[in-house]
Amino acid sequence: AIKYAEANGASICNLSSGTLKYSQELADAIQNSNMLFIVAAGNGDTNGIGYSIDDNPIYPAAFPYDNIISVANLMFDGSLDTSSNFGAASVDIAAPGSYIVSTISNGYGFMSGTSMAAPMVTGVAAMIYASDANLSLADVKNRILQTARPLEQLQGKVATGGMLDAGAAMTYGQSS
Repeated sequence: AIKYAEANGASICNLSSGTLKYSQELADAIQNSNMLFIVAAGNGDTNGIGYSIDDNPIYPAAFPYDNIISVANLMFDGSLDTSSNFGAASVDIAAPGSYIVSTISNGYGFMSGTSMAAPMVTGVAAMIYASDANLSLADVKNRILQTARPLEQLQGKVATGGMLDAGAAMTYGQSS
C-alpha cells in the first residue's frame, strides 16, 4: 500500500496502525520512501495503560527514520491520555486524540486513541506542504516539531516535550 500510494502521487501518509512484531518489509518500505509518514504511537498494553515504546517498541512508530513523525494522544486538558504510548526517543509530539468525532458504521461517533491524534498532525503537514511549493517534506516535519507548544506534563514523554500547534506551524518563519 505504501509503494502504491507513492507511485500514485502521495507525499504524506498517515499510518494509524501498529504492531509489536518487527517487519523488515515494512521497515524497508518506509525507509526507502520519499513520503513523510505520520504514525500512531499506540494505545498501551492489554490493560489499556500506555508505556514507553523506547523500551518496548511498537512499529512503525519506533522506527528511527527521518521521514516519520510519531504521535501520542493528548487529552482535552493537555495531559497525556493514560492509554497513550510515549517515549522521549521514539515519540515526537502529542496531538488531540480523545473524544474525536469520527465515522463509524452507520454514522458518526466519538473515538479516542493515537489513531485519532496522528491524523491531526497529518492534516497540519498537508496544509503546510500545500501552502508553500518550495518546502521539502523534511521542512514540513521540522516546522511541526520546532513549533510544538511545550507542555510540562509532556517533558520526558515525547521528543519535543510539546503538543501540535497548527497556527504556529503554518506561520513559522513569516514576519509579522
